[in-house]
Amino acid sequence: MSALVGGWAVDFPHHDAARLFALAVDVESYPRFIPWCRLTRIRRRDQARLEVDNLFGAGPVQARFHSVAEFDAPHRLEITSRDGPFRAFRLTWVFEPLDAQGCRVKADYRMELKSGLLQSLARLSLPEVERRVVQKFKERVRAVYGR
Repeated sequence: MSALVGGWAVDFPHHDAARLFALAVDVESYPRFIPWCRLTRIRRRDQARLEVDNLFGAGPVQARFHSVAEFDAPHRLEITSRDGPFRAFRLTWVFEPLDAQGCRVKADYRMELKSGLLQSLARLSLPEVERRVVQKFKERVRAVYGR
């Protein structure tokens, strides 16, 4: 089974890396903008590391898993898991300054699911999931910071 790999990048000319990083590292707000994310709860918090319990689902299909978020504020956030439905999961957020005040947010992911059926379904749905995550993240930026 081959890994699913993808990502996106968006420029935010009116927001700096610190503000955008703060939204991304606020994992407990993920149900507000990550499709199918129903619940996130920080189990443990250290200086540059979060251990998180997650619940994702659509309809009667739900997946609970534990993830670890390690970060170098306000530059990078990496979320990993080998729990629940994942054989391996890695989501990396990178925040690159643009000119005077803007920021480019890049997110790249790589995942392998334990179930071949889920892997096939994910392969079909990921382009739409990426589109929705980008749109919802932009909406979250506007709701919290304006513009």
